[in-house]
Amino acid sequence: MSNTAEITVAEAPSHDRTSGHIAEPPSIKATFRESLTVLRISQFRLILVERLLSTSATGISTVALSFAVLAVTRSAAHPDGDAAAVSFVLAAQLAPMLVFTLVGGILADRFRPQRVMVAANLSAAAGEGLAGLLMLTHAAHTWNLLLAAVLMGTGGALFYPASGSLTPRLVPADRMQAASSLSRLAQSSMLMLGSAVGGVLVTVFGPGWAMSLDAGLLLLGTLPMLRITVMALERSSAVKAPGMLHELREGWAEVRSRTWLWAVILCYAVVLAGWFGGFMVIGPQVAKAHLGGAAAWATIIACDGLGVLLGGIAGLVHQVKRPMFVGTILTFSFALPPVVMGLGGPVWAIAAAAVLAGFSGEYFMILWMVALSRHIPQDKLARVYSYDALGSLSASPLGSLVAGPTANAVGTRPVQLGAGALMAGATALTFMSRQVRTLRADDVPTPDQRRDVRSPGDEQR
Repeated sequence: MSNTAEITVAEAPSHDRTSGHIAEPPSIKATFRESLTVLRISQFRLILVERLLSTSATGISTVALSFAVLAVTRSAAHPDGDAAAVSFVLAAQLAPMLVFTLVGGILADRFRPQRVMVAANLSAAAGEGLAGLLMLTHAAHTWNLLLAAVLMGTGGALFYPASGSLTPRLVPADRMQAASSLSRLAQSSMLMLGSAVGGVLVTVFGPGWAMSLDAGLLLLGTLPMLRITVMALERSSAVKAPGMLHELREGWAEVRSRTWLWAVILCYAVVLAGWFGGFMVIGPQVAKAHLGGAAAWATIIACDGLGVLLGGIAGLVHQVKRPMFVGTILTFSFALPPVVMGLGGPVWAIAAAAVLAGFSGEYFMILWMVALSRHIPQDKLARVYSYDALGSLSASPLGSLVAGPTANAVGTRPVQLGAGALMAGATALTFMSRQVRTLRADDVPTPDQRRDVRSPGDEQR
């Protein structure tokens, strides 16, 4: 566990006891160079390689899957494709989070997390490959693309808690922010590149070839995981292994004992429902009808990826004293892309809003991952990540399901403006939590304190 001086080294000047002078804080260049020392850890480099490969596939899929559904649902009634069908398929991709995320957290705490990640990538690759094959053979329909999306979502549900718990077991605590930032930078750069490539592939070759490439990249991403040697967490041989329900209760106790944790999770349940429904579902239809099609949507998604890239760089060189407070303020920016699009903004304005949203979400995600790794016992970390994913995405399938049919009934503009208002309102309510407003980066508990789980009432007092 890092000490206070290590956490705040970029924020406050230090006192030179021998000379009596106040030493200047390290420059951004020095901080950046120091952060890169985490790359000396060979197994962390393997994680970065996996992130580069699989996240590029995610970027391509973000464009390809929606346009595949729009392509197979064109009709006289819906010449640009059926937004309701996009709703159903994207909801099917998100729904496994409600079923398999908690299972993924238990598996990652019981077994080697990298093996769970391999299984997750194989599931996602099977879904991408099936969707690509269906499109290339002209056998795709909404129902079988929906089944492919379930496989993709199952992979994502298993991957997140395992990935979140693996890095803290490879990287020292005082290098976790650098490791999280570099890992997220690898993802954001490939998400941006993948989205741009996806737009080109969909426009020139069609979504079938794009999703086939996704499957290949995901399969390649399993290879670095096979070389990671992290073992399963040891359990005392004298103690009988607890059942799954007991392990779930332990993870839930860690979540509910920290107001800042569950308040942010509830906030993001609403924010992500509005994001997926008001932006990810409605966005491709609006782009196809009014903005120029797949190329315009790929530009917007790539700009979101650019924002994520910038947020990762910011997380690498800058830390804040009150991470939850700053992160919650940044969350307001998620409402901007659907609102700007709903108001009929041009591509450049929507893209600019997407950059800001991507930056804000990525920077907060880095702060969030570091906070969890510092405050949650390592043997329960994967389960807390699974509750985080489950809670944050719990309303997203509903948002995706409702958005398309509602847009067909009342138009896309009310849906997008309503989604923006919903996201802004939920973010504002999060500030009611005192812990969200006051939790400091240097409030790092000792290992014994981290194991001491208090009741929600104690936390609020």
